[in-house]
Amino acid sequence: MVIFKITADDLQWIGGAVDDPQDLCLHGHVTVQFGDTILEDTGTISATALYLLKTLTEDKLMAEYDIQMIPCCGHTFIANVNMTEVQISGCDTGTDWSTIHEGNTIRFVLPSGQEEVVALREYQYEVLDFAKKVKRFYDSCTPKEIPENEFDRNGYTAFWNEWQRRYNEGLMLLSLETGREMELSHAGQHYFVSHKDGEWSLYCEETKEMQLFPGWYALYENARLGDKLLRDEVANISFDDIL
Repeated sequence: MVIFKITADDLQWIGGAVDDPQDLCLHGHVTVQFGDTILEDTGTISATALYLLKTLTEDKLMAEYDIQMIPCCGHTFIANVNMTEVQISGCDTGTDWSTIHEGNTIRFVLPSGQEEVVALREYQYEVLDFAKKVKRFYDSCTPKEIPENEFDRNGYTAFWNEWQRRYNEGLMLLSLETGREMELSHAGQHYFVSHKDGEWSLYCEETKEMQLFPGWYALYENARLGDKLLRDEVANISFDDIL
């Protein structure tokens, strides 16, 4: 298996501005390494980050009429009915590749037809780190002016709804898979995730309730935060610490 790396630099808003509360899409230069092969392009990296997060659990195939992984433009956000997911569209210019899940590996198909395989865990780390850096740049700038047009407003809302859910889900699963203990907050209560001798637990500091599970996946699927399942509330969790 090969090395996969993805980085971005020269982050900016439209026209090269260092700050612009009206521009909803972050732009920059992306460098992607697939083993010994490097692809580079300049495009809408906020769309790149979201579609990378999508590929943590879903395949994405190169297609003539679908958005590229590094799209030149990503100016139209199309929300689903309940605003939990978004499709992004732009022009037909950009750099693309296919991302295909195969057990504990990811297979990439590059525009040249070249194929490379990387460990899923390495891919998870890279994607989450890339998304975190993009989000930090948004947070360092002036808050965005939310569009008044309902279609645009719903699309932008759905963008961040999906981002938060997929990022939190990816971070939660990766932390559990690698045996990391966590401190979480949800709805004003504080929780501790830990494990010993293969048994995992979720402890609530306020209620003193301890939930026990035979493994990390059982915890993810069945643990409850109050009267709700953790896996259904993952978008609303704050990660206070990962040990």
